[in-house]
Amino acid sequence: MENSSLPTVQINDLTLDYQGTSLPCPIEEGHHMVPVKTVCQIIDVKFSTQDSWLKEHPYFSQLYLLEGVVAADGKLRKMNCLPMFDLLSWLASISENNRKDGSADKQYAFMSWLRSQMMEMYKSIAIARAENSYEHDLVSKREEVEQKLLEAKGNVKDLQNTLKKIDDTLDDIRINRFTGQTALPFPDKD
Repeated sequence: MENSSLPTVQINDLTLDYQGTSLPCPIEEGHHMVPVKTVCQIIDVKFSTQDSWLKEHPYFSQLYLLEGVVAADGKLRKMNCLPMFDLLSWLASISENNRKDGSADKQYAFMSWLRSQMMEMYKSIAIARAENSYEHDLVSKREEVEQKLLEAKGNVKDLQNTLKKIDDTLDDIRINRFTGQTALPFPDKD
């Protein structure tokens, strides 16, 4: 059994719903990835502009990955995604130029919603870590108790063997005493 000093947390694919729009978030290298095209549709900005900008940006281009995402129709599609933890940074960097009326309000509303979703995920992770830590502690305690039980079973077996020897000796004394053989070697009492 492998003992780890750090509890593990299982991260699963996630699908969020923003005002009726499904936002699938597959896992890649332990991070929830968010499809940028879907976010662009939600906040009403031009995807092609954001796609080009993200591909050319020195920081975001390293994080902007083509991922397999299950679309609303249930089919697997390849979509360019950003890690959820970097999504707010990208959203905050979107220029105010060449935007449709109301798109900034949609963006800020989405950012607020996304932040609340991320806070819930942090809480979920904290709960999962606490549960994993508790389970880890119980597994360690169980191992301790199993070891003590093995030791106790060994002591019980030794005591049972000693008791059997005493019973055998008592039986032998009782049988031989009544047969006239009284010259039995007795151990010295200390």
